[in-house]
Amino acid sequence: MNVISMRVCAIGAFVMQLLCLPAYGQPLDPYQAMESVPDSTTCPGAQCVMHFPAVPAGKRLVITSVSAQLGPASNELVLEGNGVSYFVPKADPNIGYLAVPVTIYFNAGSTPTARVFAPSTTQHTSLIVTLVGHLVSN
Repeated sequence: MNVISMRVCAIGAFVMQLLCLPAYGQPLDPYQAMESVPDSTTCPGAQCVMHFPAVPAGKRLVITSVSAQLGPASNELVLEGNGVSYFVPKADPNIGYLAVPVTIYFNAGSTPTARVFAPSTTQHTSLIVTLVGHLVSN
């Protein structure tokens, strides 16, 4: 390996650590969690909040995909945690679901939540949210 190749590899490894991406050869620790609310009309204040498992100590959660069944109850959901709110809209308000690639980070000890505003008291909708990603070492 020549000097230029070694420098490129070193810079690449540094950038991967900076972005919390796994280093070459480091196995990914996959993450997938689903939470649901059986009936959107039962949520207090028309806000349905789904709590996901807390991020383990020494890890950082990288969410790469969000999917949700929202039906006619709502056109978006809000992912919250680490003091940041991230709005995830449906691609089309006429469809009942969303599936979106994202990049959202949650630090160790934080609890990701998904909030769905469902103001209609006549739309008895089952809400389901799935987060997919991976855990990396801090």
